[in-house]
Amino acid sequence: MVQRGLGGPPRIADKVIHRQSVRLGRTIKLLCPVEGDPPPLTMWMKDGRTIHSGWTRFRVLQQGLKIKEVESDDAGTYICKATNGFGSMNVNYTLIVIDDASSGKDSQVPEGSNGEYEDHSGKQWARPRFTQPAKMRRRVIARPVGSSVRLKCVASGNPRPDITWLKDNKPLTPQEIGENKKKKWTLNLKNLKPEDSGKYTCRVFNRVGEINATYKVEVIRKYCPLGHSTKIGVHCQ
Repeated sequence: MVQRGLGGPPRIADKVIHRQSVRLGRTIKLLCPVEGDPPPLTMWMKDGRTIHSGWTRFRVLQQGLKIKEVESDDAGTYICKATNGFGSMNVNYTLIVIDDASSGKDSQVPEGSNGEYEDHSGKQWARPRFTQPAKMRRRVIARPVGSSVRLKCVASGNPRPDITWLKDNKPLTPQEIGENKKKKWTLNLKNLKPEDSGKYTCRVFNRVGEINATYKVEVIRKYCPLGHSTKIGVHCQ
């Protein structure tokens, strides 16, 4: 414990397991075991964004962060920042969200500061990472009926990661994916219909960890003035 009267910056008061896993729909609590004199104030961030009262399923507690009814989008990097008059420190977490589609794929592995570690044979493992983030910046995509769209989630890792696709948090069936299973990192949606609108999530995972990304696809009905022709494949209603 910090000696009274001396004062000191925040410090870790207990062991932290930086990699946490939770199943879809469950509740999880990420602890922030810090102490200091004076007692530090804490704030939480997810992927660089400050968590506030508008995040309805998130509750910032005195000693941690509680997330209820976990969704796939909740996966990511969480930081608890503790600050007092003598300094500040961060407690980092990587949260992995799993469901029945990926159960059994996830296993506990030795922790590494950057998601990498060596096993007893000296082999280097690495958690998945997206290798073409510039092609993933546009996450909200609008397309007219009858057109097509490609959703990319190119990733690397060791062991080589697998990928699954979900629509509105439900795994896509092989029939829905169709020929796209030949193109491992790309989901190609053709001849779009209004019912194809929704959130498409790619889940990339190996034995070290899991990452995901979500695209929102909006299929727009094409309205045409009377007597005007339209592009082939675009329906007017």
